Amino acid sequence: MGGPGSGTWYRWDKETTIEEIRRIDIRYLRKQRWLSTSEKHYLTGSLSWTSGGEPSGSINFASYHDRLELSFKYMEGGGEWQPVKQTIWLDHTPCHYGGSRKWLLCPRCNRRVGVLCGADKLFLCRHCYQIPYRSQNEGYLDRLISKKHKLGNKIFEDYDGDGWLKKKGMHWKTFEPLQKKYWEIETQIDQAICRRYIAL
Repeated sequence: MGGPGSGTWYRWDKETTIEEIRRIDIRYLRKQRWLSTSEKHYLTGSLSWTSGGEPSGSINFASYHDRLELSFKYMEGGGEWQPVKQTIWLDHTPCHYGGSRKWLLCPRCNRRVGVLCGADKLFLCRHCYQIPYRSQNEGYLDRLISKKHKLGNKIFEDYDGDGWLKKKGMHWKTFEPLQKKYWEIETQIDQAICRRYIAL
């Protein structure tokens, strides 16, 4: 996972991609059962990151049914540590087979996304930070991500890395099995990410 913490912020150059930035991934939160489903109760916990096998930051969070409340420290330019609190609102979209799917809302542009990046003081989407996805397929996870985006562009309207709205003109008979395949790829990505965190 990625974000700010007990070290200085991660700085990126033109070659840095979203896969390398510390981030909050709602799929990881969902897999760990850290997303509250109750309007009366909330969950608390922390996220931490490593770099080269060494701790590189952590944040505390409170998970409510409609939002995440983040608490962490930030240092700018070698100055004093400053406490930061940030609210990340959640959104829901209905699944065609029933139930709903949760998304993170970018605090700056209000875009519905699955990942927020900790590339400066606040967690924002990759579009606001202008961080690309990795273009070269160097490994298993990269190939899965590339496969996901290729399929997402094919079946979702206005696909930008996270898809939920069926492309106009596509029949449900065509869309449903491809959407299921897309979700299966997302599950494989979740598993690969979790294995990477365990390895770290």
